[in-house]
Amino acid sequence: MGTWISHLRIAENLLNHFPDLDEVTFAFGNLSPDSGIPNADWTEFDPPKEITHFLQKGQDEDEIHDLVFYQQCLANIKPEDDIKLYSFRLGYFFHLICDIMWARRIATATKRDFKELFDRNFKEAVGIVKDDWYGLDQLYVRDHPESNFWHVIMKNTDPPSYLPFVKTEALHQQYAHIRKYYSQQEDQWFLSLPYHYLNEKTMSRIVNEAQRQY
Repeated sequence: MGTWISHLRIAENLLNHFPDLDEVTFAFGNLSPDSGIPNADWTEFDPPKEITHFLQKGQDEDEIHDLVFYQQCLANIKPEDDIKLYSFRLGYFFHLICDIMWARRIATATKRDFKELFDRNFKEAVGIVKDDWYGLDQLYVRDHPESNFWHVIMKNTDPPSYLPFVKTEALHQQYAHIRKYYSQQEDQWFLSLPYHYLNEKTMSRIVNEAQRQY
């Protein structure tokens, strides 16, 4: 639910609290729940979100079972035994928490505040709103060449999957898509948006609140 760059911004902030983590696998781990291969219109994924985001059929992302992931995949892992595995899975865990917060504070509020837009055409409304979300991402990577998108994601080779239900080839395909999406936007479409549905002030507040919540 959260944007890819919002996850990386939160990950970067969290390293101040977890200085012993492996920065590279932690950053990639924060992107990894979004590793399902999408169909043509991005309405279905393989594996489905029920698996990658610990949901039951019909649940929205504000109902992610993050503690189930923690108990099954992280609670018994010691960082001193395998810091890369631990960092990857901790990043994955934080992504799930961020998605819960984003669903409750951004997605739900947007649907409420712009009810008429969603009532007219829900699918079209989602696309309009997400233009603002990902436009802000584009502005951020353009204006922050020191960010971990550029010095970690763009400069390091893909890690393997450190989880049995996430396919390494799916991960690598998604990492490639994220790299291309943020580094090859030649038409600069995001510069003309009014950012009526989400602005940088609100985005930054969510990123900072996420850091404090953890």
